[in-house]
Amino acid sequence: MRGRPRKLQLPERLRWNHNEWYRRRLLRQLPSGAGSALDVGCGLGDLARSIRADEVTAIDASARMIERAGATSDRVRWIHGDVLTHDLERYDVVTAEASLHHLPLREGLARLAALTKPGGTLVVVGLYLTATWTDRAVELVALPANAVVGLAKAVRGTGGSPHDPEMPVVTTAPTLPEIRAAAAEIVPGARIRRHVFWRYSLVWRAPEVH
Repeated sequence: MRGRPRKLQLPERLRWNHNEWYRRRLLRQLPSGAGSALDVGCGLGDLARSIRADEVTAIDASARMIERAGATSDRVRWIHGDVLTHDLERYDVVTAEASLHHLPLREGLARLAALTKPGGTLVVVGLYLTATWTDRAVELVALPANAVVGLAKAVRGTGGSPHDPEMPVVTTAPTLPEIRAAAAEIVPGARIRRHVFWRYSLVWRAPEVH
């Protein structure tokens, strides 16, 4: 039975950004000295500005997000467009932070893989839908831990709303079994890990061409 996306009813001062929590983990998966990088669904550009590569490109379907992100840095090439159809190059690094669930899963994952150069790295940190007994068991840990982290951040003054009010929001996501099945076909060999706060990570090294 499929689950439903969760909406945690925490006080505003206890809410915090789960994507930011896992961003360091995502960045650690990236190779040093990459020539080119693409961040998909960049939003306000926090991840794109943190990627170390000679050339960083960021794309988002929201013109308003790109306008605001572009005002923060001229080091990144900001693109307003649909990643599925926009004319893009291939990159040494492709990242997607909480954006793959905005796309059809298989089509989106295939597009990300196609944008990754041979020998390049694709890293996804995404949302998954609570659907299995294992998911619910993990959630028993996640719910109190989420409140504890939110309280600690509130005490330190580093909490706040996890989403910008102009950020596009979707109310569904694929399940982890669906993600694993799609990855097995499209990016075989990818490492997929479940994380506590309703996130998973996918890391794939594109095969070298011989």
